[in-house]
Amino acid sequence: MGNRWKHALAAVLALVAGGMAVLTGAAPAQAQGTFVCPNGPGPGEYQVGMTPGGNGVASVPVCASSGPPPPPAVPMRSIPNFYAAAWHRDANDAWISAGYHSKDRAEAAAMAACNRAMGGGCTIAASNLDGAVVLARGVEGGLYIVDRAKKREAERDAKDYCRKQNDECEIIRWVTASPGSAPVGESVAENTNMYGPQGDPRRKYGAVVWLDRSKDNGRHHVGDVWIAGGRPSADQAQADALAACEADYPGRCTFALGASDTLLTVVHRDGQAKNIATAASVELSKKRALDHCKEDKAAGKSAGKCTLAGTFNLFDDFVIRYDPSSEGKPYATAQAWIKGDTPQWANSVWSVSGVKDVDIAKKSALKACEKESREACEVASYSFNSVVGLYVDQNNSVRLSFMARDIDPSQRMADQCSKAGVTCKMVRVVDARVAANERVDVR
Repeated sequence: MGNRWKHALAAVLALVAGGMAVLTGAAPAQAQGTFVCPNGPGPGEYQVGMTPGGNGVASVPVCASSGPPPPPAVPMRSIPNFYAAAWHRDANDAWISAGYHSKDRAEAAAMAACNRAMGGGCTIAASNLDGAVVLARGVEGGLYIVDRAKKREAERDAKDYCRKQNDECEIIRWVTASPGSAPVGESVAENTNMYGPQGDPRRKYGAVVWLDRSKDNGRHHVGDVWIAGGRPSADQAQADALAACEADYPGRCTFALGASDTLLTVVHRDGQAKNIATAASVELSKKRALDHCKEDKAAGKSAGKCTLAGTFNLFDDFVIRYDPSSEGKPYATAQAWIKGDTPQWANSVWSVSGVKDVDIAKKSALKACEKESREACEVASYSFNSVVGLYVDQNNSVRLSFMARDIDPSQRMADQCSKAGVTCKMVRVVDARVAANERVDVR
């Protein structure tokens, strides 16, 4: 190091020792490019010395730049991000575009995607610049679209709006459109995206039907529900569910509930009455059904423990009769007797109940009969979630009748025996939901 460099460095160190924290005021130091670097040299720098320290002040490194100063920052400009959401009254979702430089282009893209899928009839639900749009579904399948500057604000406002409409929503989808940036004067192409429905975009409707308590006609009330799902219209769903119920109980059925693209939950109270509710998620549909059950109990309309029975997706294509008190579990029963007329077994019936399906019940009843009697046996009766009356007539002949749970077995026996011109006595009533494997001597 030459003498001139040593003198310049000494001047810098003297200035630091004199109490200056930044060296920008020292012309010779600026010329040499030196500066205090407490943490040592960084990228493009090297250490040229140390401050002297002393009087309780620690010595720190002094550095210089090893290259030219960085170029000045390039001025930047904001790139707009327009988004738009289009929907259709028969669609279960929406089409959301984002990444456009103009509102018109964003709206045109969303409309085109919606109309291609639905065949026309779409409208714009929301469009804006640099924000977030959320899509929510209500308890009966209605859609709500809200856009705000931030996603959390849009979600909050969507749920608030639903509550004001006496609805309860779940957020099912959202899109955020954040602004971009580019150097001033630089041309930037659009970075567009389209977010549309997954799968079939058309609404699928469901309906629930049950028996009208005012039309019991002296018969016990059945707690079953008839459910149709996956229908193209609300009217079709209701008609199909009613038809299934009316086929079992003509003149006694009434519409209970309809919705689209939601989950349906059924609740029972100690195996008797039931509550139903729909929502956009399994969790919310269960909560609403249980809440309805508890409200009825609090109002004195019902008693007993509220128990979840089953949940169904009304988007799926099905028509079923469902027993809430069995909680979706199968309860099959079957009865068997000997084919011959051996006196020892002439009045014996082997009955199996509470098993998982009818075929297993039939096989089990046959096996029990053949094992004990050591004779050829045949299935006399089989049914599902029913009751079976075992009775004997005046000629000591065994008779069986299976029926729905709302029918009085004694009345059914009387009707059957009256038609046959005989008198009868009931010996046993078998409940398909009670697990049993027994021989009944019908005498």
